[in-house]
Amino acid sequence: MVYSTMSRSNKEMNTNTIKAVIICRVSSKEQEDTGYSLDAQEKLLQEYADKNEFTVLKVYRISESASGKVVRKKFLEILEFISKTKINLILCEKIDRLTRNLKDAADVDDWVHEDNGNEVHFVKENFILSQNTRAHENLVWDMKVAIARFYTNNLSEEVRKGQKEKIAQGWLPQKPPFGYETTGEAGHKIHIVDESCGSYIKQMFQLYATGNYSLLKLEDEMYKLGMRSRTGKKILQNKIHVFLNDPFYYGYMRWNGEVYPAKHEPLVSKELFDKVQTILKRGNRSPVFTKHNPLFKSKIFCVGCSGMLSWEIQKGHWYGHCNNHLKSRYCPKKTYIKEKTVDEYINAVFGIIAPKSGILLKWIEEQIIADNTEQAKWRSNEIQRLNGLLKAARENKDRYCEATINQEVPLEYCKRKISECEIEETALQSALEKVMNQNDEFQELKLIIHELAFWAREIYIRATVNEKRLLFAQLFTNFSQNGYEIKPNFNLAAEYLHEWVPKLNNIYERQKELIEQGLLLQNMFLEPELLAWQDSLRTTRWDKIFPYPSVSSEQMKSLLKIIANNIS
Repeated sequence: MVYSTMSRSNKEMNTNTIKAVIICRVSSKEQEDTGYSLDAQEKLLQEYADKNEFTVLKVYRISESASGKVVRKKFLEILEFISKTKINLILCEKIDRLTRNLKDAADVDDWVHEDNGNEVHFVKENFILSQNTRAHENLVWDMKVAIARFYTNNLSEEVRKGQKEKIAQGWLPQKPPFGYETTGEAGHKIHIVDESCGSYIKQMFQLYATGNYSLLKLEDEMYKLGMRSRTGKKILQNKIHVFLNDPFYYGYMRWNGEVYPAKHEPLVSKELFDKVQTILKRGNRSPVFTKHNPLFKSKIFCVGCSGMLSWEIQKGHWYGHCNNHLKSRYCPKKTYIKEKTVDEYINAVFGIIAPKSGILLKWIEEQIIADNTEQAKWRSNEIQRLNGLLKAARENKDRYCEATINQEVPLEYCKRKISECEIEETALQSALEKVMNQNDEFQELKLIIHELAFWAREIYIRATVNEKRLLFAQLFTNFSQNGYEIKPNFNLAAEYLHEWVPKLNNIYERQKELIEQGLLLQNMFLEPELLAWQDSLRTTRWDKIFPYPSVSSEQMKSLLKIIANNIS
């Protein structure tokens, strides 16, 4: 154990009890693990105080988890405490345990010169800072403060370099968000899905993507499903909003405002994440839930004042009307409309967009499957074309990289051209991936949307309020009220159904007897409208109708399960 045989102070101060504070500090986990623990420092300093008969009034421990601002705040608290309690002695292991910046060093100097008895003892360095410190000793103090400051700056620089390298390797250089955990040895840690809570993140994104949940309602729903924070508490809506905005969940990571590709396993698809962002930005209105949850809350708007209908219960029935705020207060179209009346209009709409019979639905499905063969040929050609462009972009990038190495052209020009090639390469890779993923995805969606329209009435009868809202989301953007009339505002999928299904139903009605006998199914394309419909299967931009295909597919399948469960 090393102790100072300190100059003037020891014998003089031992005649009276000297009050002191101890300051212990570690600045990294590695320091604590290699013998610089807070406990070891405290033990050393306490033994030194006992040997010199100092009375320790307080021990300050600053752990490696403290940030620079926190350390600075703590340091000022220490100085304030010793000034108020008239303590004349600070005990510290070494100079760099007390201060690593010029501000703190200046504050210590000021405190030392406030009173002739104020001293700082750096035990391991056999050094006392006081008003009586000699000039060459003050020089040593200044030099050691500068060295400590250099150490801190260098450490910060090395940390930033390590973080940059970690990001380049595809890993987030900090604790992962909720739903993930860290594993691996020091220096080789990676993030994996936390099996105890990862599934809740998936459910959270899926529920919010329906458009039927406000953040507050989602907070309550996730709590009911069992989601808890790492400390076992309820996760509040502001934290849920952070989760829903975090690209980490679809396989990327945000660092210092930039988003980088990552190697960890994503919990949600990019499509689902993008749809959630659209809803968060209020591309779709999210309902604000109160105690009651009327079916058409935030779904219907008045044509007279554009106000959203408010709902209230009168004699056990829900009634909707444009609200009583601002211009809606005196709306000439204000009407109290019964929920049952709205139901009747919606059921009538379901009848318009639904195939007339199971036979017609089956025939439609057969035509969609047959049309997919033609689409497969187009995809093959498109994949070949994109691969050619991708190869050319990569070859161009390689040429500019070689030119950079050989110093054949200006460096800045090469960097700019390489960056352009990388942007082009990324765009082509994205386009190629999209085309390759279209093999069965949109064919399935064509089949599902027609099947959903066919069963919509039955689903609506059996569904819960939230399931009915989910059904609305697949077919409508919202509804317009004009007095006692309700008009649906179709989304692109329902617009397609509304344009073509009535035409198919009319042909079916005209040829019903022969079709049901199976005599006309092969010759139906003699009808001009059927030829146009067949052409629409190929020319319609299904990627525009279903911008989030996997999300739409999953949601519609969940609705069709309502029928499947009832039939079984």
